[in-house]
Amino acid sequence: MRSSRNYNAFVYGLFLTPLLALLVIFLAYPIVLSVSTSFQAGNSGNWIGTGNYDRFFADPASGQLVFNSFVRGIGGVVPSYLLGLVAALALNRAVRGRAALRLFILIPFVISAPVGLGMWKLLLDPYFGVPAALGLDIENVFSNADIVWFVLLGINAWASFQFYTMLLLAGLSSVPEERYEAARVDGAGLWQRFRHITLPGITAVTVAACGLHFINSFQEFNLVYILTGGGPLGATQTLATDSYVKAFSNYDNGYATTLTTVSIVVMVAAIVVILAFGWILSRLRLMVGPYLPEIRMPRFRPSAPGSLARQGRVMPAVTAIVMAVVSMAPILFVLSRSLDGSPGGSEAVSIIPREWTLSNFVTVLTSPALWDSSGVAVPPLAFNFMNSIVVTFCVTAIVLFVSMFGGYALSRLTGWVSKFVVALLVFFQLVPVIVLVFPLYEILSSMGLLGTQIGQVLATSVLFISMGTLFFRVFFDNVPREIEESASLDGAGPVRILLQIVRPLAKPVIGAMAAYTLINSWNEYLLATTLISDSTTRTFPAALQQFMSSYNFTATTTPGQQAVYLLIPIIAAIILLALTQRQLAAAYEGGAVKG
Repeated sequence: MRSSRNYNAFVYGLFLTPLLALLVIFLAYPIVLSVSTSFQAGNSGNWIGTGNYDRFFADPASGQLVFNSFVRGIGGVVPSYLLGLVAALALNRAVRGRAALRLFILIPFVISAPVGLGMWKLLLDPYFGVPAALGLDIENVFSNADIVWFVLLGINAWASFQFYTMLLLAGLSSVPEERYEAARVDGAGLWQRFRHITLPGITAVTVAACGLHFINSFQEFNLVYILTGGGPLGATQTLATDSYVKAFSNYDNGYATTLTTVSIVVMVAAIVVILAFGWILSRLRLMVGPYLPEIRMPRFRPSAPGSLARQGRVMPAVTAIVMAVVSMAPILFVLSRSLDGSPGGSEAVSIIPREWTLSNFVTVLTSPALWDSSGVAVPPLAFNFMNSIVVTFCVTAIVLFVSMFGGYALSRLTGWVSKFVVALLVFFQLVPVIVLVFPLYEILSSMGLLGTQIGQVLATSVLFISMGTLFFRVFFDNVPREIEESASLDGAGPVRILLQIVRPLAKPVIGAMAAYTLINSWNEYLLATTLISDSTTRTFPAALQQFMSSYNFTATTTPGQQAVYLLIPIIAAIILLALTQRQLAAAYEGGAVKG
């Protein structure tokens, strides 16, 4: 019996080997390298101690960087949460066409950053966008320091409120329906039920989701870098975007890693202050609680039964439709522009096409830029599209394999090793991508993998392995051990038990994790544009951003044709979402908060 336990522990250790190897090489070591590089001068490798940190605190612009990062972090959470809560409350009811409405609402969430932000550039263009269509003579909103943050955060809310929608739907489903029934019997209205039942029921999910989203928003890179580049005049420059500029434009890797290290410290300090404030409030409540008057359950003011029934049927359906319209409106405008044959200019712009035509599609779909590299400065985008397919499926396969074996081993192992690895996975789940970019660049370069799809696949895989492993571990913890014990008595070893007995039970989890990884790796932009400089090797989001930001493209391509280029990846994202939306929702509902 003892030898059998030792053998199983040895096999579980082998299961963990690929996971630990990837985590050490592409996560733990990069973090250590990033911190150590912050004590070096530029790219020289010369040790200067705290020189970079002294430079940061002496720079008058540093305060603005920190402030902008908090604007990005807090401003990314609040409007997104409110919209996500509204959408979740609507979709939680049994409204007609709920599956289709959920699909429409989730579409912005699966559109890659270059495509979604490129769409908003076209939408808000003062000459070819909605302002021109409405006859408004305004300047470029991305160049106006007074309103640029409101515009950026509004776009962010449009693209990210779906994260809260999926998580809050899971939280709402856990609130017992009996509480609502009892409240209805007492005559409680919608607001009363929401205040006294719904909000307390989703508090845990809300705190976890907002905390995770704040961490990601505080360090987020794509929104600011693609739309404003930190402008106008540094008004939107954050710690994340400025660190990228310092590393790849100013070639000052030491100071760039200093900025990422400072951003982590500031972010963690903010979280600690918030948690401490909450702890103090809870302790005060315990201290003064015995001296407070008794709190009675609220007495609900009776409402007319007919009024409650009508509200219960109509309001969720109307709200869900409105949220679907909010999600789809920018995409519908781009579709309208793609069907408009007018050449451009403010006098020819309209929300509804003035010259209905498919010529824009014909021009783009037969363009050498899409299919043939001859005569253009960049390779055909169809080639980059194939690169995305290859990279996405390789990343998904690696994540599923490593996460399933690692999660099973962590679920079956006992002792400090399992707890320590789980704690590391939780920590790695919170590390922003921008922290890993600079050291990964050096590591892949030293391994000879910089600029290769193999290097990109390995680097991208580690972004999802932590969540995947935690996700599988939670599932395997709930698998009855009696099944495995019976198989073990029949002579089955850990490998056979996992692959032939436990794996079939995990099909829903595998599907959920596959959907999550497919969509997120398909849309990955930061690593793709940083680790791959060769246009022939880049994946589609990075290649499309490079192609559409060139002067030749903007000078020779009509707004209608630009819209077609944006629609191609949008259509691909919609198809991918339609095939995986249930699994994707299950991944967020089951794994994101538990992890």
